[in-house]
Amino acid sequence: MPKYLDIDDFIQSKDMSLRPLLLQLRKVIMLAHPNIREQVSWNTPFFYCFDHLCYLNVIKKTNVVEICFAKGFHLSNESGLLDAKKRKLVKGISFKDLQDYKEKEEGFLETLQEAILFNEMNPNVKFYNMVMKKR
Repeated sequence: MPKYLDIDDFIQSKDMSLRPLLLQLRKVIMLAHPNIREQVSWNTPFFYCFDHLCYLNVIKKTNVVEICFAKGFHLSNESGLLDAKKRKLVKGISFKDLQDYKEKEEGFLETLQEAILFNEMNPNVKFYNMVMKKR
């Protein structure tokens, strides 16, 4: 697996058919709040807002892009779009292409805002601590 220098490097390394979707998701996330920043952590493109917010995940097997919410199990999932996929902390929303994104956009944006609000209102709930906590 290549080491990504930044989010641009990650996007450019992906299949040409997924790049427009990845760019759209990145744009929407970056515009969601003035405190959002992006950084490659654990060789994964993460977005931060008060703490780990979400990350981009390309599922090669199905050629789908998933936005994984770092504290997804704390979110209400009113839209019904979040899927845990047997994970204990993270829940994600998957998109096949830009059309699929447009169909799910409202629910995705609501989930994104809820995740930002959760991070802002719960400064003591840190993703790193949750990941490192012994189960």
